[in-house]
Amino acid sequence: MKNSINGYPLPILSGQHNFRDLGGIPSAHGGRIKPRILFRSGDLHSISDQDVNLLENIGLAMILDFRSQKEREKRPNRKIPTVKETILLPIHDAPREMASDYVRQNNVEGLKLILIHEYSRIIQNYVAEYRQFLYELTYNPNIPLVFQCSAGKDRTGLATLFLLTALGVEKDEILQDYYATNYYAQAHAIEIIGILNKDGYHGEIMQPLLEVRPEYLNAALSEIHRSFQSLDNFVFGILQADAKKLRERFLIG
Repeated sequence: MKNSINGYPLPILSGQHNFRDLGGIPSAHGGRIKPRILFRSGDLHSISDQDVNLLENIGLAMILDFRSQKEREKRPNRKIPTVKETILLPIHDAPREMASDYVRQNNVEGLKLILIHEYSRIIQNYVAEYRQFLYELTYNPNIPLVFQCSAGKDRTGLATLFLLTALGVEKDEILQDYYATNYYAQAHAIEIIGILNKDGYHGEIMQPLLEVRPEYLNAALSEIHRSFQSLDNFVFGILQADAKKLRERFLIG
């Protein structure tokens, strides 16, 4: 039976294709991330009964949710019986509110720039949320866990960048995980574009919001270097990541 396509593991869940196990990613300090303990994802609203059973069998115990209250109310996660705690770390999703106006205006350049500005804004305004994210991963007893936003690509992508940096993962490995979203989310992107075309819009202009791009991550890194000197200083100094404890907890081998 196939367990991968084009080098990417098959999606774990049928109802959320961007749900991914970080297990197996190597650390430059030796070892790899333990399997079936750290997951990243989009929302868990449309997962199937079979998906719920799978997550229950994994023993999923905690959800760290970066979505705003409005997003959670619109698409609440399905209940997973083994989850003991959901911690809310809301980061306002400004692009969703702007995108519909830009689509109506056929504003191609505006749509290209939304996420560049958004990644900078997140670094400027949500240090406390990412600091708590790393704190919970270090000290909260409830594991395995998943951290998520709506699509599992931007707010979750930055969270993964900070976590993998704390775990000593090399830059190339971090980028490989970041860009994997474009593989896992492509079917959803095609669906959204199709819906917009059917409604009489030029759906293809939404493509920049439906994927991750180098310029988005570069915008975050530029803001980090401008305000906090370096990524390492940001992760270990500003976000206060405890590398030793995180590596003891999540690395094996």
